[in-house]
Amino acid sequence: MSRQTGIVCFVVWGLGWGAGDTFAQQAGERSKWEIEIHAGGVAAGNPTQGRVTLPAPGESFTTVNVRPSRYVSSWYFGDGAALANESAAAFTNIVRSSRITPLDPVLTGAVARTSNSGSIGFRVSRHLTPRFAAEFTLDYGRSRLQLSEAALNDIEATRISFERYWTELLASANPLQFQNKVVASDTEISNESGGQVVATGALKVRLRRDGALVPYVVAGMGGVFNRGSAPAVELRGTYSFLWTAGEPFNERDSVVVRWLRPDRTLVGLAGGGITYDLSRRYGVRAEVRLLISPNSLDTELSATPSIAVGAPGRSFASATTPSVQYSNGSAAAAAARSTLTGPAIAAFTTRESSGARIDAAITFGWFWRF
Repeated sequence: MSRQTGIVCFVVWGLGWGAGDTFAQQAGERSKWEIEIHAGGVAAGNPTQGRVTLPAPGESFTTVNVRPSRYVSSWYFGDGAALANESAAAFTNIVRSSRITPLDPVLTGAVARTSNSGSIGFRVSRHLTPRFAAEFTLDYGRSRLQLSEAALNDIEATRISFERYWTELLASANPLQFQNKVVASDTEISNESGGQVVATGALKVRLRRDGALVPYVVAGMGGVFNRGSAPAVELRGTYSFLWTAGEPFNERDSVVVRWLRPDRTLVGLAGGGITYDLSRRYGVRAEVRLLISPNSLDTELSATPSIAVGAPGRSFASATTPSVQYSNGSAAAAAARSTLTGPAIAAFTTRESSGARIDAAITFGWFWRF
């Protein structure tokens, strides 16, 4: 390359660099507004802090064969599962190997997880000074609550154990006393549908006043709006049989677990990024934002036991300590209620979340100044 050619290239490069600075500076001075469209992804934070509790043990009573027992609202969890397993272990004339696997880890654990998702959105900015700008951003993503694989496995283990427990108990009894035996345990699981809308206002601070490539930081606050339904699980168990003289027994156990979060919540944001001017009017942006909100995901439990009425009336109990008492709910057996006649449980919070949730949003956008 000749000396003259080198000088010309240097001058052209210098003019180009200066022009880029001039475009950026003029854009900042003359163009007060920006409109941007962007897309990216959100890495969801899933905190595990929370306070847990289960319903208290039921009222104690004495069975018809003068043995201690407790009224329970369900066999699927808590004191009901514990009582059933203690009674099974207390059998002396036969070996009871089946036990109910309590649903407790699902009720008390952080088992509902917010999924990562893609996002799209737009932004409107107003330049206040060459360094400062105010902006409004609206984003939508398909982020939703989902039950973890471990939770799904625990739910299935509880379902199966209920069925095995009562099947073994009825099969081990005297066939002349237990006839027409039927045991069932079913689950119905629904995951969340919908997504999230995030609307925020923020202040952007340019770390360079001039140049085509400008780093910046941003901070602000806004709201998260959840759309769709939250996960829910329903377990339904039943066992029925005919007693010695044909007395019918049919006891049903129903449990519903829901995971709840508010429809809307406040969110703070902090982050930064870079813009690159392609011309005086157009440019591109890359950005990372941290979205900080309260951890407000709770677990709610409901349980509804029921005993079918049959005639003639009858009550009997296992010869164990603790004992399990059965009743067909008729008037003749009203004084000797079934163990599975604890009070119904409605919307009991087994896990109340605490702390903060932090999501990381990464977006790439194109903007136009005017």
